Amino acid sequence: MIEFGVFSPAASATATTIRVSHSARFIGDVAQRAKARISQPPDRGAVPSGLATYTIGRVRTPSHEGSDGGAAAIVAVAISAACWIVFVALAIVVSTSDTLSVDQSVLTWVGEHRSSGVTSAMRTVTWLGSAAVLYPATFVLALHWWRRDRDWRAGAMLAAGLAGSTVLYNIFKRITERPRPPASDALGTYSHWSFPSGHATQCMAFFAMLLVLAWLAGRARRLQLWAIAAAVVALAVGASRIYLGAHWFTDVLGGYALGGAWVALLTAAGPKTILRAPPRDR
Repeated sequence: MIEFGVFSPAASATATTIRVSHSARFIGDVAQRAKARISQPPDRGAVPSGLATYTIGRVRTPSHEGSDGGAAAIVAVAISAACWIVFVALAIVVSTSDTLSVDQSVLTWVGEHRSSGVTSAMRTVTWLGSAAVLYPATFVLALHWWRRDRDWRAGAMLAAGLAGSTVLYNIFKRITERPRPPASDALGTYSHWSFPSGHATQCMAFFAMLLVLAWLAGRARRLQLWAIAAAVVALAVGASRIYLGAHWFTDVLGGYALGGAWVALLTAAGPKTILRAPPRDR
């Protein structure tokens, strides 16, 4: 005999009531949690993910350092390698020949277009790339960043860029031992060896490192303007060394390459080491 079960309408209604009650209770719990999160005051010290908190002088590690930082290091290494290749090639060429045709042509053209007004301007411009200007400027900037933010890292990177470039160009001057242009073509008295140009090397290192620090500060809007201004100053200083007869054309190119190679190398290594240390609280 087959028996058929019969569901009581009362039991079915009770089950439906229980399910509705549980659903209402669940929705109420979710609403209370959402309301509690919305009413909770935000953490003023919190930084939205994906945003850098760099300022020049107070350098903090961005949340995207793992991805963008690695790509930036690769680019910096590539730039440094390219600059080293250019510098070494120039060093080999100038070491095997005292005077290149391009150097003599440039020096001859400059000598034919000199004037008293341009000479006065070039004497002033060349001063901007001297150690008497760049080292005090580095000290003043580092001191300013330290007093403002109690952070030494930006100043350390700028000092390392300038001091390292000075050491490097002095070493390579002794290695290549290239004579300077003839004294008869020079507007002044210059000693020591010619390749690479010390003014061009340390000027490139100083302004290139300032651009790196601006990039670390997240100043993308102003970075292009600063890059143009830095390029103008560096090119003007290099041109002044040729105009005054202190260096050959390839000496200046070598200085640019050496300064760029050193700063790019520091950029690849600096953010992983120097910038890892937390800044000191005020």
